Amino acid sequence: KHIEPGEVVLDDGSRLPAGAVVVGIGARPATAWLTGSGIELGAHREVLADDGLRTSVPDVYAVGDCASFPSGRYGERLLVHHWDNALQGPRTVAANIVGETPAVYDPVPYFWSEQFGRFVQYAGHHASADTTLWRGDPATPAWSVCWLRGDRLVALLAVGRPRDLAQGRRLIESATPVDPALLADASLPMKAAIA
Repeated sequence: KHIEPGEVVLDDGSRLPAGAVVVGIGARPATAWLTGSGIELGAHREVLADDGLRTSVPDVYAVGDCASFPSGRYGERLLVHHWDNALQGPRTVAANIVGETPAVYDPVPYFWSEQFGRFVQYAGHHASADTTLWRGDPATPAWSVCWLRGDRLVALLAVGRPRDLAQGRRLIESATPVDPALLADASLPMKAAIA
């Protein structure tokens, strides 16, 4: 229902103590105007693009947070709601329009935000991870969380640790095996964890 200092008040009047509240608003692609166009839409009303960002209509492409794409890296279709996705996609579309060499779109998803004076960055997709490990103490201003599938880093959340994000993103892109014990050591650079 509403928030008061130190607590959340629910619709039934009950109160829950809270030191912080996270609100996830979400996004929905505005694709109603495509009705009847022949462009195939997905379960979330997003444009279904192939790995070259082509739609189901010949010579029509889709980029940004209105389009999902099949990710070979993660083995599932991704719908990424961040402007970085819209920034990366046009390179693939341009390469495919020119047609010199077919280009595949399979970036490491990325987003960032600033929350309460802390720079928060996320790279990857952790749905298929089988291990979660921490780099640093989340009670401090700078820490990271790493998600691995086997011995490969698949996602990273970095709070106040931009080097972790930069090095972690490269490890994800290259699918380089890592040593989890070394990766968890926040005193070491992430690149020192290469197995």
